[in-house]
Amino acid sequence: MGVCGQSLFGNGGNYIKVGNGEFIAIEGSITAERLGLSELRMPYKQILKSKVVLKPGQINYLLNFLGLGDNATFLAIKATYDPNLVIEDDRYINWSFYDDLTKTYSFAQMMVLTGNSTNRVKQLYLTNPSDKYSVSLDIMVAIIDNEYSFFNDTLNQSGTSFVNLEYFDIKTYIVGESIVINDSNSNPLIYLTLSSIQSIEKSGNILIIDDLSLGSIFLQFKTEFDVNQAFSLLNYVWTNPSININTISPLADMISPIVYFYENVGNTSSGDWISFNGSTASLPYNTSNGLTFSANISLLSYPSIDSNLLADILIDYVEDDRDGLISLSSDNLIINNNNTSIDLITSTGSYQVKFQISDLANNKVNVNTIVNINVI
Repeated sequence: MGVCGQSLFGNGGNYIKVGNGEFIAIEGSITAERLGLSELRMPYKQILKSKVVLKPGQINYLLNFLGLGDNATFLAIKATYDPNLVIEDDRYINWSFYDDLTKTYSFAQMMVLTGNSTNRVKQLYLTNPSDKYSVSLDIMVAIIDNEYSFFNDTLNQSGTSFVNLEYFDIKTYIVGESIVINDSNSNPLIYLTLSSIQSIEKSGNILIIDDLSLGSIFLQFKTEFDVNQAFSLLNYVWTNPSININTISPLADMISPIVYFYENVGNTSSGDWISFNGSTASLPYNTSNGLTFSANISLLSYPSIDSNLLADILIDYVEDDRDGLISLSSDNLIINNNNTSIDLITSTGSYQVKFQISDLANNKVNVNTIVNINVI
């Protein structure tokens, strides 16, 4: 864990060094304290040693314990900094457990983590905060038994994970067959066969892909915009395998879904016209025409009017240029009466219907688009 006489925590008059199986605190020319380590015994059956260099500005390097996954029961890391990195405040490493990137810890000269067969050391992400100098890490990993397969993290659904992605890191590898996720330097991180993908879910800035061959794959994106665009893009190529992502222009989906109205309320000739700015000259209309639509609805025909009914009698369909047809629910239409949201219309009066409809890229139907309903 150290070299005899080598200082770990400073080079001044007061420092801690490792020697003769103990930590020794030095104050000037005297020994102030000792912490003996020679009596410690940490059993192992497998042991590996390696050197890892964190490049300047390296973010979230996955330390998967030299391929052993979540099986380590002993981990020791010693950091050696570039001699040109002389500012003490910059000589440290940030780290997080792989399944909780919201919590960041740090160490300077060294770190030791230990566990046992039932409480093992989880994989780590390491970050070098210096954007000018690299850091060399000497790593020793040991395992108490013969395990080498990944342990399941049933709480956090452990799996293959990649971080700090942007939506344009997703590329087509073989058209109609597979895609590749690249890192920021366009180096491939993982290849996915489209036919093996079972589901794609979004949770915050993370996409979770369930793959028949690879299991759960976690893709963490830098921003909300990136994860929304990636969610849209992956679903687009998954449901349309012949699409070549590399030729889509523009790659980002910035177009909102379009609501297509019937010509008449209830899609019957006896229903009132659904007009645009009071006009009926070019029926039927849709939300690409503008913002304000109107119609008259009779309580004799519809004595109890809620958002589900309005969707049925006003809207033919909703379509997105990338996601195709979008199904509607009661949450997609909001009924307002004098700027107050209501669930049910049972009396005559003037009401407004606003839309809460968005595509997978989170493009919303214009929030100012309204339908003025005169209930007669």
